[in-house]
Amino acid sequence: MRRRFFALFTVVIILTTFLVMPVLGQPQLLTPPERNNFQSVGGTKYQPLMEFIQELGARSDLIHIQKLTETLSGRDVVLCILSNPPVYKPEDIAKSGKPVVLIVNNVHGGEYAGKDASLAIMRDLCLGDLRPLLDKVIVLNVPTINPDGAEIGNRTNIQQFDMNRDYIKLESQEIEALVTKVINTWHPDIHVDTHHGGTAPYVLVFQTCMNPAGDAELIKYGNEKILARVRAALRAEDFDGFWYSSPGSVGGVQGWVPTSVEPRKQHVYATLANMFGFLFETPGNTARVIKNGTEVVAVPANERYKNMVRGQYIGQRELIRFAADNAPEMKRVLAEAEQRAIRLGSNDSDNDQIPIKYKQVANFNENFWVVKRSTTPATPPTTPPTTPPAQRTQQQAAEYELVNRPIFNKFEPTKTVTRPWGYLIPPSLAKVIPLLLEHDITVLKITEPITAAVEAYSATNITHNEYFQGHYLKEVTAVVRVDTVRLPAGAFFVPAGQPKSNLLCYLLEPETDDNIITWGYLDDFLRVPTSRAETGDIPLGAGAPTTVPARRDTTVAAAGRGGMPGQGGGRGSAGQQVPIYRLMKKMNFKTVIVQPYNMYEKNRYIKW
Repeated sequence: MRRRFFALFTVVIILTTFLVMPVLGQPQLLTPPERNNFQSVGGTKYQPLMEFIQELGARSDLIHIQKLTETLSGRDVVLCILSNPPVYKPEDIAKSGKPVVLIVNNVHGGEYAGKDASLAIMRDLCLGDLRPLLDKVIVLNVPTINPDGAEIGNRTNIQQFDMNRDYIKLESQEIEALVTKVINTWHPDIHVDTHHGGTAPYVLVFQTCMNPAGDAELIKYGNEKILARVRAALRAEDFDGFWYSSPGSVGGVQGWVPTSVEPRKQHVYATLANMFGFLFETPGNTARVIKNGTEVVAVPANERYKNMVRGQYIGQRELIRFAADNAPEMKRVLAEAEQRAIRLGSNDSDNDQIPIKYKQVANFNENFWVVKRSTTPATPPTTPPTTPPAQRTQQQAAEYELVNRPIFNKFEPTKTVTRPWGYLIPPSLAKVIPLLLEHDITVLKITEPITAAVEAYSATNITHNEYFQGHYLKEVTAVVRVDTVRLPAGAFFVPAGQPKSNLLCYLLEPETDDNIITWGYLDDFLRVPTSRAETGDIPLGAGAPTTVPARRDTTVAAAGRGGMPGQGGGRGSAGQQVPIYRLMKKMNFKTVIVQPYNMYEKNRYIKW
């Protein structure tokens, strides 16, 4: 019996050895920055990045690569899909109940720490100690959304688009593919975008949506639960994180201030589209917070990039862990946000107010580290320093001080409007319909003429104070009136009672700071006057203001370009008519759902 046991034991050892030998015989898969101890300049370039991904795919069946699009310089933008068991398309996870975490990196070509961290994350999910997480979570990673810009360290893509300002207009090949082929199909629960920015001594600074048009419960959950977990994980490894972005002032009051909150930016767009949207930014890491946030030390130059990558790694890893640990609760919060949007848009008797303008205010006070201001003029040293390195580090660290000041990461509504039952759009504005469809917003086509009581806008002021990404960005001041419109068959109806109600209202309300007027979709109807003939006694020319009273375009109105508006008392209202009408009360009319004519890539200009 004893001999039989030892014989069986020997067989098991031999078989195990032969099974494990191929794995043990493989060299460890290192990311490009790990191979040279994080001393590279400019992050991982396109060719070694693609070689790493392909090698990882050869070693593991838990990762699969999908081409999203091809840049105008001929480089592939790819999506890496990680799961156990493997998945290949969105339909594979429809009934799994698994949460989906989307990581997008390198939208600004010269910002690459998140990209390099995501390579290590994928390796550890497939081959390392993070592998059990793939039993519970689907991870989608776009290692570089801007490979053309990354190759030369340029912020923009080859079209000179800052693609983190493209989430509304979708003019870049890359962001259009991300929205239409990933966000609209895989429906991520968490979406994080990685950048370089913010202020030392923090290894990672972060932000979620603060635009008050986003669902309040999504914003609260992201800030109070998910980001709190990220910061705790950073402190557990003797780092620290803080809000994005840096010390500053609002209204003359010193505090900590974030970035602006237009939905053209990823983390704001994501939340308006019912995801937990996050911005991860990496400061320069010249200094580091240690000991649970109580002390600051200097970081040697040769360790800084390693710390930058590590901070991004911890942040990305913790989002995945949070999703694995809290999937039921997280999905409940997301589902309730969607159902709330549908309910509020479908209920024409509910006086739900949607914010269209806001102001920045203090949210709370919190301790944070700032560079200490010197009270005496610095005296240049006359001899080389003789202080031991450890003491020099302490002296440099003493340049920071801990202060308690307001955190200005709250934006309060200053103007709201009642959420309509839907928006009526005349056939003459059909060019906006493909954009709405690309945002996964449902549009209906009206099949018979209708007459409807609506709220109609007249633009009394139009400004274009900024030229940005090929557009004169426009702002509208408008007055609303109750009116009656007659619309022909072929007009469009956008119901507000759908999951992306918050996003579609932001796009179609003329007075928000990021809508279809902002990006020129109504330039055929609304224009800033450019001559004395158009402006009357307002002179234009050198030094003249770009804000002028808008005037009613009587030629356009008479031709009926807006549909056949003005049957009520508002026909003679001052200002240019905005041909988008708010339908406040339910009514019956015949419609069909609009389908895209085809699914070609509209920004793909050439093929060779």
